[in-house]
Amino acid sequence: MVSWNIALGLVVIALVLPFVFLRSQLSSLLLRYRAAQSEMEHLRCMLRELESHVQNDKSLFLEALGVPFLLVKPSGRLVMANRCAGELLGMDESRNANLLRVLPEGDLRSAISSAVQSREPGERALSLQWRGEQRHFRVRSTPLRNTEGHVGIVFHDVTEEYRTQIIRRDFVANASHELRTPLTILRGYLETLLDDPASAQDEALRTRSLGIMKKHVDRITRLVEDMLTVSRLEGAGQGYLKMELFDFADAVSDVQLRLESMVRQQGAHLSVQIHPSPFMIYGDKFYWAQILFNLLENALKNNPAPGLHLSLTAALATDGSAVMTVQDDGVGIAPEAMPYIFNRFFRADATGRIKGTGLGLSIVKNAVEVHGGTISAESEEGRCTTFRIVLPAKDSRKRQG
Repeated sequence: MVSWNIALGLVVIALVLPFVFLRSQLSSLLLRYRAAQSEMEHLRCMLRELESHVQNDKSLFLEALGVPFLLVKPSGRLVMANRCAGELLGMDESRNANLLRVLPEGDLRSAISSAVQSREPGERALSLQWRGEQRHFRVRSTPLRNTEGHVGIVFHDVTEEYRTQIIRRDFVANASHELRTPLTILRGYLETLLDDPASAQDEALRTRSLGIMKKHVDRITRLVEDMLTVSRLEGAGQGYLKMELFDFADAVSDVQLRLESMVRQQGAHLSVQIHPSPFMIYGDKFYWAQILFNLLENALKNNPAPGLHLSLTAALATDGSAVMTVQDDGVGIAPEAMPYIFNRFFRADATGRIKGTGLGLSIVKNAVEVHGGTISAESEEGRCTTFRIVLPAKDSRKRQG
């Protein structure tokens, strides 16, 4: 009986032990599987975070470009774009749309089509309405050396460069025109005096001819001086200015002396109000005198009829900025001419009756801006014209002490 029990025990042990061992192994495998699952999930999270960081870094890089950028497939399907590009395209930049299908017919679609069809780097000019105005772009496309054949397209905004070229071209053309007239007159009188001895002997004719010639030499001199002033202000900026703290009233007095004869001859009246006194300004006294002279002379030239009232005021605003105004009660400026009055060589008087270089108000604007200020103009045709200059406190007063 004992041996039977022992045998039975051995049988039970033989049957149970593999089960226990198998269960132990299964538990161990289950723990390893769960640990592997946890590790896999951790790796997936890390991968998602890494992809998110890469995507964010890529987006930040594209936004940091500051110019519209597109990455497109040869088919025209958008792969990647920054916010500037989305604004330029007029669509959500995150959409993987086919630009050659969704964009309307026009120069933009044509530029993208040319870029993706060419397998060589290219460049072309493009003009588009963007951000409320006509902008000019230089579009550069670069095929990438990847298996998908992607093409990178960058839109460089060259509007200011384009406008500068136009301004320079117009400046040369206008300056040439302004110089040609007095030079032609000078040459005509010189030829008369040189080729006709009888005319040269006529004292009255000679005196009259020399007077006219001097007038036109003065006109050329003024034009050249004004062009040099514009060039200096635009090219050198504040580096050319002799900055100092001075009493604004001193510049006003200099201008009053220079215009005294003209004011008297035209029967005009000029009033000056400056408060407080002294009214200290940090800037180039010479150019501030030029600003005031050009504004007042412009008013006198455009209103030659007797009785013109001119006022020049200077005061401090509550925020500490300096505010200067020049106002007249003359004929005013036509509304259609107002946007252009600070353009070089622009004349509101189309009749040619008003003489001048056409650079006065351009010099005023440049001189004010190079001092850190702003200038604006308001006019009511037939009643008055007001020019208002504002010089911020930090620029107007690098104060005593």
